[in-house]
This record gives sequence, C-alpha cells and structure tokens, in this order.
Amino acid sequence: MSELSKTGIFAAVALALTSLAMVATRDRAVRTEAFNDQGQAFFPEFKDPLACTDLEVVDFDPSTATASRFQVKFENNRWVIPSHYNYPADARDRLSKTAAALMDLTKDTIRSDAPDDQEKMGVIDPLDTKSTALKGRGKRITLRDASEKVLADFIIGEPIKDRSGQYYVRLPDQKRIYGVALKAEPSTKFADWIETNLLKLEAAKVRKVEFDGYKVNLEQGYQKGEVVDVERKGAADPWTLSGGVPEGKALDEDKLRTLTNALADLKIVGVRAKPAGLTRDLKKTDDQKITLSTSAVASLQGKGFYMTRDGQLLSNQGDVRVYCDDGVVYTLRYGEVAVGVGDELTRGDSDEAEKKADEAPAEKGEKKSEPAGDNRYLMVTAAFDKSLVPAPKDESQPEAAPAEGELPADVIAPDPAEVKAKQEKFEREKADYDKKLADGEKRAKELTDRFAAWYYVTPGDSFRSINLDRAALVTDPKPKAATIPGPGGFPGGAGGLPPGFQLPPPE
Repeated sequence: MSELSKTGIFAAVALALTSLAMVATRDRAVRTEAFNDQGQAFFPEFKDPLACTDLEVVDFDPSTATASRFQVKFENNRWVIPSHYNYPADARDRLSKTAAALMDLTKDTIRSDAPDDQEKMGVIDPLDTKSTALKGRGKRITLRDASEKVLADFIIGEPIKDRSGQYYVRLPDQKRIYGVALKAEPSTKFADWIETNLLKLEAAKVRKVEFDGYKVNLEQGYQKGEVVDVERKGAADPWTLSGGVPEGKALDEDKLRTLTNALADLKIVGVRAKPAGLTRDLKKTDDQKITLSTSAVASLQGKGFYMTRDGQLLSNQGDVRVYCDDGVVYTLRYGEVAVGVGDELTRGDSDEAEKKADEAPAEKGEKKSEPAGDNRYLMVTAAFDKSLVPAPKDESQPEAAPAEGELPADVIAPDPAEVKAKQEKFEREKADYDKKLADGEKRAKELTDRFAAWYYVTPGDSFRSINLDRAALVTDPKPKAATIPGPGGFPGGAGGLPPGFQLPPPE
C-alpha cells in the first residue's frame, strides 16, 4: 500500500473518530440539559388555588405497616372529611391557603437520582405495595380540582440537615429527589379542619344546670340517682343549689365558674356516625323499615349507651342539662372512656382501639380509676324552651277592678300620655321578645341539625368539670378576712384620735 493510501485511511479514521466524539459530546450535553430541571416549578399548570376542591394526604405507620388517608373535599355543595364519615369541614379558607403555598413549589436543588437513596431520604411512596420497606416512607400529598383532575401530587420526605425549612421531595412516577423549601405542610390533624367548639354557647348565658345522676350498665341495669341543679337569675347573680347548701358548707364558686367555662369551651376530639335508626332526639325511630341492628346496639353499649324497651337512649354516666337565657336547652349524655391515639381516637379505625382499656369490673364499692388524660364518648341534643326567655309585662293595661268596698289602686285617672308611653315601651319590648323567641328556636334547630348525625369524643378533663354531683358542688366556706384594728384609741377600721386631741367632757 502506498504512503498516499495509508495517509488517506488514517485521515478517514481520524475524521470518523472526531465525528463520533462530537456526536457523543453533543448527546451528553443534550441529556444533561434535558435533565437539569433545577429551579423549575413542579406544577406549572397549577395557577389558581381556588380551583383545588380536594386534598388528600397519605401517611404511613411503620408500627402497623399500613397507610393512613386523610382527605378534605368539596362535595354536594359543602366541605366534608371523607376519611371521617364525611363530617363537615371548616375548610375553604384553610385549603385555599394551603393550595396557594403548594402550587408555587420549585425544584430548588437536585439531591439524587439513585433509587437506593429513597429510603434514607424518606421519599418512598406510602402507597407503594411493591416495596417491603417499613422505614423511609414519605407523606404523599395530592390536590385535585372539581373534575378530579390532579393539580399536584408529590411525596414529602425527611428534612434536609443544615437546611432550615427544606425537605426531600419526589414525584411519585420519577426517581429524582429534590431539595425543596416548603412554605406549608398540609395538616392531617382532624381538629385543624373542623369547628372544634362543640356547643357554641356563651358562659354568661347559662342560667341553670341540672345533673341527673342515674347510672346504667349491663350487670346492674338502671340505677336511679339524685337530680340536683344550680340556678341563677343573671350572669352577675349568685348561684343557688336545689335542696339548699348543707350547714357549714358553701357553694363552690370556683367550680361553678370552671363548669360554665368548660361548657363554653367543650372541644371535639373525635367523631362517630350515629347508627341508622337513631333519631335526632336520640330515640329509636318509629319507621319499621329502619331498625337498630344487633351490631349497632352492641357498638353503642360498648361506648356506654343503652336503648330502653320504649326506645329511649340512656348513658352510663347520667345526663347533664344546660338551660340558657335564649331558650336553648342542651342535654349531654356521657358514655364510656374512649381510648386510642391518632385516627383510632378521631374516627375509631379499630374496634379493639375502642374497647375499654380495662374490661375487668371493679369490686363492689370500689370506684374504677381512670387515666388523667382520658377522653369520653358524648351524645348531645338541643331543644327550645320559651319559658327561659323572660316575657315583658304590659304596664299600660289597667289593673283588675277592686273588690266591693275596696278603693282602686289608682284613685286618680292615669295620664293618657303616660299610658301611651307605657304602651309604646311594651310594644318595643314585645317585638324584642318575639325576636328572641324566633332566634332561640332557629338556634335550637341549627344545633339539632349539627348534632343530628353524630356523637363525639371529648376531653376527659371537660367531663370531670361538667359531670358533677351535690358533693362536688359544695366546699368548706372560705375564712372571713380578719378586721385590722386602726391606730390609737378606737378599735377597728376608722383609726384612733390624733395625739394630744381630747374629747370634750360630757355635759
């Protein structure tokens, strides 16, 4: 082969290698550019936070190896929590703020493309059934619009060390893990999404509280207890105790103040759906098509509620009735202790979790001890009693005619102008009274609707502050403050005479 031929071959090979190198370099640059998405938005099409009508958060419990769902959704023209029996949610503002914080998420840094890093960074999908890992599961958050279109879907993992406010984040269908500054992490606490104040009453409006101390259980049946009440005319007036206060005792004003405050601030910890066949006023329905099933009756009994033969519902801790000056009457029926934590408590995931912590009955005469932080099942009803709203008196009307031989109360004929003024005053007071009656009836109905489908889990400390008896309502009287004697010659209070001052001698 000639030197010219060899030179041509070498030149051709060199050209080919150069071309391959250029192609490889260009391909690598293209790939690098294509995968370098740092700084880009996660969900560029998600622009309107008000479009979000569905938030779902899935968390993983490694102790039970199960995924737990929490969901808030706009359905049938109202916000509900599907994971808690469609309980009404107070969610519009909170959800829009959460959506606004999440729609602007950006891929701040690229942390890894290695699948092996998902566990240590905590971004394994909690819904991934193929993975056997119990550790390293993240929290999956999905936002949807009214048409069920996914607006955002991502997995939040562990916080990034030395990067305050930043977390590992991964998209469910991708391997890449990012470092992201989170402005907000959606709460999965049931209490954060509802109106937690159960009764929605004002302490100053309470006029009477009646404690019906009956007890009921499967072993001993119904046991009648004392009915005792405390009452006051107005918010600033003193309380009185039915049957009087025992000699040497006094009403416990501090405990009564705690009672009314506990009623005004009674919190919802969890909810349960009432069984079908139980009416709003907690009676067995007359509809023969709907009856309480055996399992429903057993479930109620396990929570401390019992149906009588005539269809009434009783509770094993008696009743507390609260009378307010707007005519609304609440009846609180406390049941058994509700044990558990998390979803077990807020929605009752497991029948075992809802069993009493100690099934062994107490010895006769021995009161069963309960943990200080326990919670209680509670059923509530509301009614309206117009007698609680004081009616105005028409002072413009003449008094009844005097008996024969007696002088009339008004010997002088009343002034027509004064009669007219009294009549106008009565008409104003009557209009105000009628409005109070209408408002009270409306409020009682709203509360009845609120309580209709549910019974509740409430804090144990509230139960102990509300469910009282006569012994708990009285205490030893506070010692009277001693009178401090004044200086000088007069005892107590006004003080003595100035030095050198003498009273004149008696005449």
